[in-house]
Amino acid sequence: MTGWRTTPCPWRHALALGGAFLVMVGCQEPGPAVPVPTAADAVHVFTGARVVVGDGTVLDNGTFIVRGEMIVAAGQTGDIDVPPEAGRSTVDLTGQTVMPALVNTHAHLGWERYTGWGSEHFTRDNLVDHLHRHAYYGVGTIISTGSDQETLALEVQQAQRVGDVGGARYLVSPGVGTPGGGPNPRFTDDDGWWGLHAVASVDEARAVVRAEANRGIEILKIWVDARDERRGAQVKLRPDIYAAVLDEAQVRDIRVIAHATTLEDHKRLIEAGARRFIHMPYDREVDDEYLALVDARNVFIVPTLGMVTRREPYRRPVFEDPFFQQQVPDAVISRLRAEAAGRVSEDPEPSAAAAERARVIADNFIQLADHIILGTDAGAVGDFFGYADHLELELFVRLGMTPSQAIVAATTRAARAFGLSDVGNIAAGQTADFIVLDANPLDDIRNTREIAQVFLRGEQVDRDALRAQWTQ
Repeated sequence: MTGWRTTPCPWRHALALGGAFLVMVGCQEPGPAVPVPTAADAVHVFTGARVVVGDGTVLDNGTFIVRGEMIVAAGQTGDIDVPPEAGRSTVDLTGQTVMPALVNTHAHLGWERYTGWGSEHFTRDNLVDHLHRHAYYGVGTIISTGSDQETLALEVQQAQRVGDVGGARYLVSPGVGTPGGGPNPRFTDDDGWWGLHAVASVDEARAVVRAEANRGIEILKIWVDARDERRGAQVKLRPDIYAAVLDEAQVRDIRVIAHATTLEDHKRLIEAGARRFIHMPYDREVDDEYLALVDARNVFIVPTLGMVTRREPYRRPVFEDPFFQQQVPDAVISRLRAEAAGRVSEDPEPSAAAAERARVIADNFIQLADHIILGTDAGAVGDFFGYADHLELELFVRLGMTPSQAIVAATTRAARAFGLSDVGNIAAGQTADFIVLDANPLDDIRNTREIAQVFLRGEQVDRDALRAQWTQ
């Protein structure tokens, strides 16, 4: 931005008013915290951009005012009362587009190291790195579901809340499931797997929810399907047990998200009070009964299309994509290329069953479009943090959403699904989490990749410094 200056710091960025420029100060990770100048009263007026608000509306020539971490006013330029000149700076974004930072409701942080994968990588430094990778790509909030080492994860979450850790807002979501079940075998086969909260009775289920509430947990994940028979989970989580989890969680103001993939499980879970799902029904087409339940209970669904379409022929290998290459060294690109070459050079023609499953997914997705929210499963099955979010948006549009609908699903609706009332919109009272783009994503959803700047909590993310750190 003309008239703004940055001093690189890959960890913490403090927005300090100094004439009309941005100063990045106070690198705090790693190492002990040091005092950082605050900017709670600094006022910055962003004007002239096309503002994609996040709720489906657009300000063709928008102005919004940021004071400290918050947006205090937003509207059409000319309709906003701009504060007096003293004590503020003005940023001209004419010709650019602003949209809210993305809200990703399903990923698995900490295990991916880009040079390797496993529980040994779940460290504070790696976890914080993943928050910055999301921030680099314009993700403002990330919910990590069911695979975090809970004590360490809560320490990092708390450190972020007091300002000692930057990056995307981190929300921890521990997992509950039947003994021997839970995450996919890639996690459970790891010798360092720390397990889930295993429950085999209603009393155990309620006790786990109470204990998690006492630790400050605000989101829980439940695995309902019997996915890991090698470890003894030959049966699904019983309906009376997941009903107990849902009931106890509601009393204690905990949001629950359910991992379930069949139509019948979705129906029974909704009837028991579930309103958030990881995965759509994949086994068959949704019916009128299910659609009526989804509408009546205002259900939210994370389809994780990137995960289920990984072998589709239109999927370009990530190592060939310059947008992905921005945040990894050449050694990682070479490794991914070699791994791809070591596999069968061409996938066989899809079986009739695979083709039918793809048809069902596409049909169910468009029927559920008004209930879809963003989530990627990144960190579990090969997709990469931040980058995967833009791929998911592209897939939303490929399967029938408009770009505007996809953005709503990835911002306002995703935030609302988890009671996050202060993110997902460019509006007064919202946290100043937003992306400045050099192209209009309403024309082409791939334009969400044309990132000029990212601001989180009113502070500009030093993307240049992060990119230099990651590509060495």
